[in-house]
Amino acid sequence: MDFRLAMTAALLLAACSGNPFVEGDGDGGGGGGEGETITVPENLAVNVKGAAYDADKEVLQLALSGIDTTPVLATYQRYKKLDVPGYKAFKAQEDPLDRMFVALAAESKDGSVRAVTAADGGQFTAAFGGGHYERDGKFDRPTIGKGPGAGQVTYAGRYGGVTNIDAPDNPDILPVPGGTDPALLPGQPSRVKGDAFLNVNFADNLVNGVIYNRVLVDHKMSLDDVILVPTSIAEDGTFAGTVSEDIGNENANAVSGSYGGIFGGKDSAAVAGLVHLDSFDDNVDLEEEHGVFVLTQCGKPGDAKICDGVAPN
Repeated sequence: MDFRLAMTAALLLAACSGNPFVEGDGDGGGGGGEGETITVPENLAVNVKGAAYDADKEVLQLALSGIDTTPVLATYQRYKKLDVPGYKAFKAQEDPLDRMFVALAAESKDGSVRAVTAADGGQFTAAFGGGHYERDGKFDRPTIGKGPGAGQVTYAGRYGGVTNIDAPDNPDILPVPGGTDPALLPGQPSRVKGDAFLNVNFADNLVNGVIYNRVLVDHKMSLDDVILVPTSIAEDGTFAGTVSEDIGNENANAVSGSYGGIFGGKDSAAVAGLVHLDSFDDNVDLEEEHGVFVLTQCGKPGDAKICDGVAPN
């Protein structure tokens, strides 16, 4: 399915730095300051037209061009049961025979960037999904030092995703009336948990990495690593590239899709981004995964344990 990002006039600010739908100071729980307009690439935003996430109040609003809710900008219900490590879960379903959407959202520890991904589990052979990321303030490139590690920076943390693969028995969908024809039933999207690791060279303006330890949570099934193919960093601190399977693993499933994101905070202390896979399991047809990562730079407060083995910039 060819989904598109299309900002409406009412949601124009949703793609800008800051969080225009959040009450209060508008910095989404941290950060602040004005920044340039950032547009999420169409192949990552897919159906999501705009988003507003308040991490402190645990409030998520999404504008999704799919068959989700009546308001264009809908408030999703906080749903802790479906949390995955590092990401808070939200859901939306208007009635038992409407699609059920699950969203995963996170904000960086310094409050400078945030991202959300969402998808439904499919109904009538189609599914909708996508994501959004944003930054408070402008791109602050890290100081490039001297020596062998000059400009080389690492980011690490958790990864979360939602797929169009049904969760077993659809436990969190609203109950349907007895005798309902199965052809009418919506699916509950299975979630993915994992880890993300990015190596970035700000001297050469390049980023690459891997999504690993991937597990299809609701099926308790391990998934292959996803390689984030090297791509360039733009002047505004954004990046966009493609993914692949681990070519060193002869048993790996074919993996294809896209990834991208944005650096934020002082000295680019954090990064937020999205992954959209249109193939990741050779045994499943027409599978899709919409993923999200919000990572802290190694050496910054609250960085991941794996950063203990990374040399400082």
